[in-house]
Amino acid sequence: MPGLWGRRARRRVRLRYPGLDVSSSRPSLLRAFLASSVGTALSRVLGLIRELTLANVVGAGMWMDSWVMAFTFPGMLRRFVADEGLTGALVPAIAKAEQEEGVQAATALAGRVLAALILTGIILSIGGILAAPWLVDWVAAGFEGEKRALTIQLTQVMFPFAIFVSLVSWCEGLLNHRDHFFIPKIAPGLVSAAVVLAALWPGHQNALDVIWSVSWAVIVGGAAHLAVCLVPLWRRWGPIRPRLDAMADPRFRRVLSEMGKVAVIGIMAQINVLALRYVASLLEDGAVTWYWNATRLVDFAQGAIAVGVGSALLPVMAKAVAQSDGESFRSSFSSATRLAAVLLIPAGALLLVLHRPITAVLLRHGEYAWHDVTATSAALLMLVPYMWALAGIQIVKKPFFALDRRGELIAVGLVGVLLTAGFGYGLAIPGQMGVEGLSLGLSLGVSAQLVIYLVLLRRLVPGGLGFRSLFTSLIKMVLAAIPAAATAWYIADPSIDATWAQGPTPTNILVLGGAGLAAGFVYVAASMALGIESVKRVAQRVIQRFGRKG
Repeated sequence: MPGLWGRRARRRVRLRYPGLDVSSSRPSLLRAFLASSVGTALSRVLGLIRELTLANVVGAGMWMDSWVMAFTFPGMLRRFVADEGLTGALVPAIAKAEQEEGVQAATALAGRVLAALILTGIILSIGGILAAPWLVDWVAAGFEGEKRALTIQLTQVMFPFAIFVSLVSWCEGLLNHRDHFFIPKIAPGLVSAAVVLAALWPGHQNALDVIWSVSWAVIVGGAAHLAVCLVPLWRRWGPIRPRLDAMADPRFRRVLSEMGKVAVIGIMAQINVLALRYVASLLEDGAVTWYWNATRLVDFAQGAIAVGVGSALLPVMAKAVAQSDGESFRSSFSSATRLAAVLLIPAGALLLVLHRPITAVLLRHGEYAWHDVTATSAALLMLVPYMWALAGIQIVKKPFFALDRRGELIAVGLVGVLLTAGFGYGLAIPGQMGVEGLSLGLSLGVSAQLVIYLVLLRRLVPGGLGFRSLFTSLIKMVLAAIPAAATAWYIADPSIDATWAQGPTPTNILVLGGAGLAAGFVYVAASMALGIESVKRVAQRVIQRFGRKG
């Protein structure tokens, strides 16, 4: 069989990356994907429990809006260093150092990065505490009086979380390079667990007491989620001490340069978050919370899958580049995309038809009123394209990171900021769509970003990543998802507001669960009939793992 990339494509790839061979292969990343995704899923479940707990105890309003906006900064830093930043620069550098000079060189480089992270985290935390009033005015211009003052104080309490989250991401990069994914992905769930315990702790007099308690719990959880990563790190790497001779190492200087580029990429991604929350702060009380809860539900659906796939994919691609293994580069990207899509396409289809029942069962209790549910579910509906596009970006960015092509990521990030902010503001304020317009704007902006990424990647490796075959597979998955979504609609009948307004009654829970289960069976059956191989592979791997444990 001719080379998988084609003779012309192979020649162009070698011209761009001399030494990148396309003949060898590496094992499938399915095992790494499952470990990473299970850990991420458990962490996201704890995150969802956190949101449900706060919705029940605090509701939607001024206090919750303040906490959400203050939590923007530690949340943004977590996503920046974990999903966008540090691992994207560290993993390829560690792989290259170990391949060229051995384990000692990789360990020394890791120690130098560790020292830099500790110093940067301390400086960043002090700066964030001092600059909190300016930061809050920047991202929440609509907050005034007591609401503004509380947001500033909560921001100052939670900003030191930056130290812990950067060190956890450092651990994650090193552990991922050693093919360990589970602990780093479940670790952030400890932050959510700490928040839940604080919210439910007896003795709170009112919602404001809860808000203060959960803010301090973020710091306690930050320390805990770093601690659990240290044990597997020690087992796989041994002791790694901070090294203060960083600037004498040309490898570290290169990593620092790449981290600077990655910082810009991460900033571009997070400015989208800040820009839309800024717009939300200009809307009515509760709008920030509705938008927050809708995005959290979407993050729960896509995060466990796309983040898990992306985390498993980057080390494989980085090693493939370091070892000149072009076949692994191609096959791992193709496999990762199919693995994510085979789960996210039906998940999105269910959100399209069951957005209101899902929101009602999860959030309609305690202080969260039916009006809050309808506003949140309307935003959730508009965010389904965002979920798919963001998942695609999580995967598509990894080849750019592995190939050290960060200039393209910076350029696309800048375009994405302008598109998302423009769509969001235009639809939410002048367009008078409120939170729905804000969510639709996010979907449009991120979808446009994904299209640009794909065009650039196609030009970077012409014909080398099997886009035509991927497109065929995606169409089959969509076809399989249609009868599944129709089944769920028929069983749950989301048009009956009077039923779903009752919230998580036993009947509603059973009906919604039954609709999801039936839709899953229909999707799997349709996938088998259409010959979607990814469904069979995932099922076989899960059965094998379960059988070994049994």
